[in-house]
Amino acid sequence: MVAQQMALVREPWTTRLRPRSNQVARSSAAPDVLARALAVLGPGPVAWAAESGAGLHAELRRSGGGRTGSRGIETELLSLLLQLHEGRGVAELRVAEAALDDARLLAREGVSSTVLVEAVWRLHRLVQEAVVATARGDDLAEAPDRSAWDDLLRLARYSERATRVLLAAYDDAGTWSDERAARRREAVGRLVDGESIGEDEELVGVRLGGHHLVATVAGSTGTDDPRVVRFAREVSALLPGCTLVTAARTPETLLWWSRAQPVTGPELDRLRAVVVPDGLTVALGDPHPGAPGVAQGYAEARRAASVAAVAQRPGPALHADVLLVSALLADPAATRDLVSRELTGVLGRDARSVELRQTLLLFLRSGGSRQAVAQELGMAPTTVAYRVERFERLRGRRLQESRLETWAALTVVDLAPAVLDELTGSAG
Repeated sequence: MVAQQMALVREPWTTRLRPRSNQVARSSAAPDVLARALAVLGPGPVAWAAESGAGLHAELRRSGGGRTGSRGIETELLSLLLQLHEGRGVAELRVAEAALDDARLLAREGVSSTVLVEAVWRLHRLVQEAVVATARGDDLAEAPDRSAWDDLLRLARYSERATRVLLAAYDDAGTWSDERAARRREAVGRLVDGESIGEDEELVGVRLGGHHLVATVAGSTGTDDPRVVRFAREVSALLPGCTLVTAARTPETLLWWSRAQPVTGPELDRLRAVVVPDGLTVALGDPHPGAPGVAQGYAEARRAASVAAVAQRPGPALHADVLLVSALLADPAATRDLVSRELTGVLGRDARSVELRQTLLLFLRSGGSRQAVAQELGMAPTTVAYRVERFERLRGRRLQESRLETWAALTVVDLAPAVLDELTGSAG
């Protein structure tokens, strides 16, 4: 009977944590905390903290988390597990010193405090998920782990205080951070203006001999704008191995991804599908190698921004995609004349005109393949042929007479519909 009762007693959830992978990550926690965790919790929870800390650190790096290591994250995870295991009350829970050091380092690196808040939120969410996962065993109905749910409530109440403590440490380093951030912005500014920055390369935090992709973001409130942070994080996830540099430059925010390997065509295709947050206008230059490539990419991004500002599209404007339209928009009067001449008869906003313009643009892009257009639009090739014929009839000229000019005019209207509005007197 006693043996049966003992079998129903479960280990504390803090000692039942295990990593998901069989490959144990190398621990980077503070030695004193690591030694205590091994002695009190055992190797399983330590391996879980090493794996979880490394994963969280990688995510934060992709979202612009500076050059901090995973030491503070893993140490805070183990420290929090130990304190919960000891049954400490909410008021007794303390942030690990290594985590405070990381907060100060983020400030000195000029990294937005948004990243710090996100780190705290994600770290505590990791522990919360671990509580739920370990407390919900198959035998829960027989031996509910009430202490685990108590810890979950304590952790929820502690999260806000921990965030305040870490932000205070971040702010304490603010004076030094402001000076460094100003020097960093100045160095980035000189670089994108085509000047040499010499030893300030270390201050910027990237290897200028690598490959670079530069974007401009209009409509933002700066590098700590949550929309900018969210967009930069999404792009960084599509560019593995990149270091992200951010800088506020009037009147836009600059985002710059750098890595040793070139940015590939498939990666650029994935970037085209990224949705730009509401209120922002994003333009990207072409990828280029070396320090001069940073200035060239920035100039191209600013050029593409002229199209992005008038385009009605959810994604970013890539320089390679909008170069023709950007060149045409440099002479607005000539652009309007081109569109008016080539698209006479199909300039309306009605569904039929929009449908004809869409079909003809796809037709010209495909090299005149009715089959390719039919497949993309889900219609019969004969319908494509009918629309091409109707387009020619409405504008009064054969397509062969000005194939290139017609393609250019359709591309302008597609990427910069404001030109169409000017010609038709429409606002939407």
